[in-house]
Amino acid sequence: MKIHSLTCLALGLCMSLSLSAQRASISLDKQNWRTYLSKTSNTQPTSLDTIDVKLPHNWDDYYGYRQLTHGNLHGTAVYSTRFDMPAEWQADQAYFIRFEGVGTYAHVRLNGHDLGRHLGGRVSFTLDVTQAVKAKDNYLEVTAEHPDMITDMPCVCGGCSSEWGFSEGSQPLGIYRPVVLEMTPKVRIEPFGVHVWNNDAANKIYYSVEVKNYDTKAHRITLSQDLFTPQAQINDKQFTDRQVDIPAGATLILQDSMAMPKAELWSHANPALYSLQTRVKMDGGAEDKLSTTFGIRSISWPVKRLQAIARGEKAMIYGPQGAREVDANDGRFYINGESLFLNGVCEYEHLLGQGHAFSAQQVEARVQQMLNAGFNAFRDAHQPHHLDYQKYWDKYGVMFWTQLSAHIWYDTPEFRANFKAQLRQWVKERRNCPSVVLWGLQNESTLPTEFAKECCEIIREMDPTAHNMRAITTCNGGTGTDWNVIQNWSGTYSGSPEKYDQELSKPSQLLNGEYGAWRTLDLHEEDFTFKQDGPYTEERFCSLMEMKVRLAEQAKDSVCGQFQWCYTSHDNPGRRQPDDAWRVMDRVGPVNYKGLVSPWEEPLDIYYMYRSHYVKAEDDPMVYIVSHTWPERFTEPKYKVDIHLFSNCDSVKLYNDAYEKYYLGTAVNPKVKGEHLILPQVLLKYNTLLAVAYVDGKAVAEDLVLYQALPEAPGNDKLSTRVLKASNVKSTAYNKHLLKAAKGYRYLYRINCGGDEYVDSYRQVWQQDNMLYSSSWSEKFEDMHPYQASQRRSYDPVYGTKDAALFQHFRFGRHQLQYRFALPNGTYRVELYFVEPWHGTGGANNLQAQRVFDVAFNGETLIDDLDIWSMAGHDAALKQVVEVEVKDGSLLIDFPEVTCGQAIVSAIAIASKSKAVAKAFNAPSYSHEAQMANREAQLQAEKRSASFIRDYLTQWSWSKADEDRVARMPAERLPEDKNPRTKVNYPVAKAQVSGAYKADFQRKKDCYFFADTLALHQTQAAAYCQPEERDCVVFDFSVGLAQLYALRINYRNLSTDDLMIRLRLLASDGRVLKDAVLTFTPNDRGWKALSTTTGSYINAGDYKVVLSAPSLNGLAIESLDIQ
Repeated sequence: MKIHSLTCLALGLCMSLSLSAQRASISLDKQNWRTYLSKTSNTQPTSLDTIDVKLPHNWDDYYGYRQLTHGNLHGTAVYSTRFDMPAEWQADQAYFIRFEGVGTYAHVRLNGHDLGRHLGGRVSFTLDVTQAVKAKDNYLEVTAEHPDMITDMPCVCGGCSSEWGFSEGSQPLGIYRPVVLEMTPKVRIEPFGVHVWNNDAANKIYYSVEVKNYDTKAHRITLSQDLFTPQAQINDKQFTDRQVDIPAGATLILQDSMAMPKAELWSHANPALYSLQTRVKMDGGAEDKLSTTFGIRSISWPVKRLQAIARGEKAMIYGPQGAREVDANDGRFYINGESLFLNGVCEYEHLLGQGHAFSAQQVEARVQQMLNAGFNAFRDAHQPHHLDYQKYWDKYGVMFWTQLSAHIWYDTPEFRANFKAQLRQWVKERRNCPSVVLWGLQNESTLPTEFAKECCEIIREMDPTAHNMRAITTCNGGTGTDWNVIQNWSGTYSGSPEKYDQELSKPSQLLNGEYGAWRTLDLHEEDFTFKQDGPYTEERFCSLMEMKVRLAEQAKDSVCGQFQWCYTSHDNPGRRQPDDAWRVMDRVGPVNYKGLVSPWEEPLDIYYMYRSHYVKAEDDPMVYIVSHTWPERFTEPKYKVDIHLFSNCDSVKLYNDAYEKYYLGTAVNPKVKGEHLILPQVLLKYNTLLAVAYVDGKAVAEDLVLYQALPEAPGNDKLSTRVLKASNVKSTAYNKHLLKAAKGYRYLYRINCGGDEYVDSYRQVWQQDNMLYSSSWSEKFEDMHPYQASQRRSYDPVYGTKDAALFQHFRFGRHQLQYRFALPNGTYRVELYFVEPWHGTGGANNLQAQRVFDVAFNGETLIDDLDIWSMAGHDAALKQVVEVEVKDGSLLIDFPEVTCGQAIVSAIAIASKSKAVAKAFNAPSYSHEAQMANREAQLQAEKRSASFIRDYLTQWSWSKADEDRVARMPAERLPEDKNPRTKVNYPVAKAQVSGAYKADFQRKKDCYFFADTLALHQTQAAAYCQPEERDCVVFDFSVGLAQLYALRINYRNLSTDDLMIRLRLLASDGRVLKDAVLTFTPNDRGWKALSTTTGSYINAGDYKVVLSAPSLNGLAIESLDIQ
């Protein structure tokens, strides 16, 4: 065993904490947290009131979806909670609080003790609170700072970069990940402090344990460990116990190794996980115990094999049968000696209404959705995700490409230091995971080569497997790492997608980091062939993605694989992107609208395409008729069309009715990935299509769609009792009297949520849902459609009711969706009606906990963790009844906690038995006319225009809103962009220049080009050069406000080497305010921007930026931007 003194934190694990011995971990997420915004960048009215929340929480919930270039919320939020210590409290122990995610900086105070300001970002940090904590009534306060235009961290909001045209995902404002209180002995294993890895051959394991003594005196400790097999049995070989002395305040790294000649290897097919239980026992008897999961496997990338050959070694891969050499030109990824084609997907950790604040249940739901689509690899986009993700990738054998940052660089000491600090923690948290196969340093990297190399050395120091197994990458640009993985967007951004297999097989490609296409939800066309310049229909999207699946699969014996971009359309500030959906009412943005699902997790047709190709029928049979969101496809009977089907089954029979009487034909599965089933030129007579999928001659899954404008199919009057195979609908749950009024009750309100007035089969009238009763997130923003992205409709039949139309319209949302009703005080029966319209279409074995939410009535949660699919299945009516006491003249129904997905509701009915209530409700003040007048007056008091009141209240129509559709949003229909990024550009033509240069014109830019071979021009600017310097450029600029400014230099470096150029910022009196050396990396293909800052606030006034060097040979400078 080796013992080292630790001077920096450099170890990690993926661990699960347990209550054992004297270690305990307690989640603080469900405490009563209170929070308020102390300041904000938002130009719209933002409440500064204190609100009660549960963690995780993100104040930037909907702000970024308003169609503004940069509408995201920035500012400072204060969080506070009180808690008592658990019964295990002992004053002689050590106490810690771990924050897994605070955006972007966190200032923490406990019981008046200032615990400092810390880098939050997208990784965790842990604080020693031993001296501050007490047994009872602890008061914890966290100030979360998320300012705009930061320049000292890699997690920059996409709307904040100083680089013009930059657009990436947003960043969170708040405590958006778990907070954990830990209680341990005074000598303890540090967070992520157990690291286990294996050698290349996967027949030997190594461990290191990071132990720290938080006591004021030295201790002798005993380190012992128990290794458990994947079957939870004690392994036949174990590490030897060790004793060591640890001084007060010291940190030690204890290391050892052990041969594992017959290890059970982790893989996609067999994700076998070992467990190492580590115990550190103090001389006084107190013991810290921690269980760490890990996997043993050998992986090999083409780039790593080429590196071995370059060192004079052989290109070897390792498996259970030993080592074997592979051809140097083999372009495949190997795990345990077997090639694995990576069918990967990228995902931004975003959801409409919560941003990055994913609960543990939301993570699990999102993971299950991607697994249900058949993906075997996952790529962080583009920052570290919630730590639970990797737990599931380990569990399910999914290859994991984790990433730290995207397309950001500021050449300042602060940025460099913080980048490396975040990098170390990122590696430490994830390096134990067998699923991690690639370290992604930066997407579309702008990091200088030498800095990237320095970061790679840190990764290899912390993760020995990064020498020969795990590769370190950039993607679509970057130098200094093992591998700059390409992005092949042929078909989306020009190119020839029909040559995709040939391109991917080139040694310069092999792995495609991103492929995808723009698409617009609900926009359809008959032609299913790919047209490069065609409209962004779902058919075009499917055809291009399916082409790339087919061609990549054809090349799978010579390539590593590909990653689809991206799973969900995500919040993407920095540019306008308004075309995510066809209906104007559904359009949010800016979002990167290439998702397989919408920002609210509604699957598009493409989702079922992937399921059909990559999910085995024996595991989860499915069939999907393309498309469920195109009911107006046909306008007349006897229509001959091609019917496209996505299915993983052997064959699909198609019928023109729901009861298999009007047979249309059978489509046989070609069983080729990238080719789907088609029944050509089908003659339709009726409005119903039924697909029945077969495996080995047995019907295993069904799908059904209804079309408008065609004659009703015979038997459709019985659709409410028709149960589709694999829909999870329980036929015994049918209730033909579902909507019938309860005996003895008078109904005061019936609301068709998300729909116009409706008369049901009992001749009961359901009122139109509008602003009189409901409100959603967009209502609080000026100039926004008040129903934006909060209503959808389904066209599927609904099991369990003859009134499917009442369920086919619905509202969705999270904490901002609510209904309010004026009522006399009394006791009421409240009926809520639900349907699960998305999850389970076409069949699925298990979709439990994909949508889980609470319903509260006047602040009291009476429906807890409602999971519609688990209770009723897909497309089945569900009714929930509660009794509510109204005491203040109104009833508020809202959804205070949505654990995963979106809350959803189709109808609400309110009734009372009380004669006194009925009499009071007959008063004129409760009439519909009186309530409408009151609501109009409220909106007028809020300064809403007469046209707003008319369009969205008095004359509102859901059916008309449904018809407001555009393929491309006209600019004049977008809101005024009140918060664009501002900059001032200073062209080099107005600068002072001296040295060996000439005026030039390159790539449509006027510039000055420096070269040693050019004539020397000594000008007045030479006065700013140092004695050893020949070339310089001097920009004059002015600012009118005291602020920290970004400096962005637009340049080309046509040499092959980094240019080290001195930058000085001079005040008008000649004082040097900043003096730094910047790295200008080579870029002969286009213009590049190097970003730095003024280093600190500068006051209003005149300044100079001086760029100088002994030689600027190969440099072209176009301009300086001040922002």
